[in-house]
Amino acid sequence: MKSIGLRLLIFILGFSLLIYAVRFFDILPIVSLHKDIGSIPWLFSAISLIFSIISGFVIQSKWHTWDELIDATHGELSSFRQLHILSHHFPKAVQEKIKEQICNYLSLMIEESKINRDLNIRSEQVESAIYKLEEVVFDIDYGLHPKTGDMAFDLVRKCMDYRERRLQNISHKLPLGVKIFVMGATFFLILSSLFIGVTSFAYYYLFTMIVALLSYGIYLLIDDLDHPYRPGQWHLKITDYSDLLREIKADTIINSL
Repeated sequence: MKSIGLRLLIFILGFSLLIYAVRFFDILPIVSLHKDIGSIPWLFSAISLIFSIISGFVIQSKWHTWDELIDATHGELSSFRQLHILSHHFPKAVQEKIKEQICNYLSLMIEESKINRDLNIRSEQVESAIYKLEEVVFDIDYGLHPKTGDMAFDLVRKCMDYRERRLQNISHKLPLGVKIFVMGATFFLILSSLFIGVTSFAYYYLFTMIVALLSYGIYLLIDDLDHPYRPGQWHLKITDYSDLLREIKADTIINSL
């Protein structure tokens, strides 16, 4: 939130100086702009329309990825929680092994988020932790626990499937060309707003600032959605993994974690 507020404040100050410079140094003479009052609004409308189409398409695409990422993250955590609850139906040794591996996986995920904020790189340690959990479930005597054993195996597979879905959605970044295109459209829309001729400086400042802030706000939204784990107005927090880790630790006798 602080990052967004700071970026908006810097933008407002910088754009205010630009507006003042345009009027103070008469870079865009009002008389000349009024001569083209019949054509400039139409040209500005065309630029705004193109920007709206581009940004609308990108936001819709990124929002779908965002929803998929949230579902995958919640599904992964929910599967681990259900596996932890189900482990109480196994012998004490098996129960503690399952809890230990779940805690190990969650701890590694939390540590990985400190190194790689976007969580878009496969960590060998995290991969190893999920495989060890799978091995523990494979070693269960399914003859003694036919139903609960199958349920535990299904939950481990769900954990792995949701993890794969989460990693796939994180990797869905905007192509460089599209990102440059969005940045260019934002820049030209803001620039073209300066050509709207208004005699009153107060009205000129107000309307151009509104257009610029809306355009820049849309770009910030797209940029935030493209970096889901980076602190911003919209971002996923790793605290859900921490909460589940505390929940499981509170119900285990393992003191070494």
